[in-house]
Amino acid sequence: MKDFLKDSIPTILFFYTQLIVFILIVQLFYGIKAVPMDWDLIIYLFILLTFGLLLFLAYRYYRLRDYYVTIHHDKDNATWLPDPPTQLLLNIKQQHDAQTNRYAEEIEQLKEQKQMEFHFIQQWVHQMKTPVSVMHLTLQKEKLQLSQNFLHSMHEELERMQQGLDLALYQSRLQKFDRDFQVQQIVLRDLVKDIIQEFKSSFIRNQVYPELTIQEKYVVTTDSKWLRFVISQAVSNAIKYSKDEAAKIYFRTNLSDDHKLVLQITDTGYGIPREDINRVFDPFFTGKNGRKFRESTGMGLFLSKQICTELGHELTITSEEGKGTTVSIHFSHR
Repeated sequence: MKDFLKDSIPTILFFYTQLIVFILIVQLFYGIKAVPMDWDLIIYLFILLTFGLLLFLAYRYYRLRDYYVTIHHDKDNATWLPDPPTQLLLNIKQQHDAQTNRYAEEIEQLKEQKQMEFHFIQQWVHQMKTPVSVMHLTLQKEKLQLSQNFLHSMHEELERMQQGLDLALYQSRLQKFDRDFQVQQIVLRDLVKDIIQEFKSSFIRNQVYPELTIQEKYVVTTDSKWLRFVISQAVSNAIKYSKDEAAKIYFRTNLSDDHKLVLQITDTGYGIPREDINRVFDPFFTGKNGRKFRESTGMGLFLSKQICTELGHELTITSEEGKGTTVSIHFSHR
């Protein structure tokens, strides 16, 4: 009703303007005849014509009521419009229905394309993991006949391939996150130890040493597969940006002021420049370190942030250039 009255303001103003003009013309006519116009007649005309205006507005609102009600209650998703009472609204409804049907068809096509892309990426990643595993085994068998420098280079490149495949796999899975996670209670120390073991060769090759000080009592409610990816990205970056001399990566836990358990992964590497720290979670952002030291996709931290948001955790990063970086995952302590 409020919207209808707003739309009717020009009509009401026009009506009363015309009414005043009419009364002035009649008054002028009576003035020429030297017969003054009675105020009772003016009031009578005003009331009578106002009553007629109200009847017109009531009839018009009755005809348009369904439109106002539909738009008011379904502002964000007005995919249906009632039968139009006028030719103008009929034309608008026909255009609206045609556009809605066209957009629905396009959305359905896009959904099918995304579904095909999702299945393709899943199959492609799994197919690529097989040759990577075969190359790892081949290097293990032939390591006595190969130089250490060659072995280190090959292992490093294979690890980059594996990490790239994992990024592609988890990025595609993130689109269907609600169908691909299982919440359970896990011992945080055990999960971190498993991840450290996975990066054992990388730790040794880069002369970086992990220091684990997480108590056994800490249990978190989360999805171990997704959390493993987040922690792995933090460990990979910590190793990648460690300094050349022997360095350490610290794995610690503490309780924040709001009683949340916080897992901290701290390195003593090059740190993140101050101008880059606010953009590290942006997609495809590599920053100065990514361009200076090693090739980087700029997707690892972005996906980690998205995953933590979906899991109900908070991911933060603090850093000081030249001294190191701390990646913190905030859990609800139970």
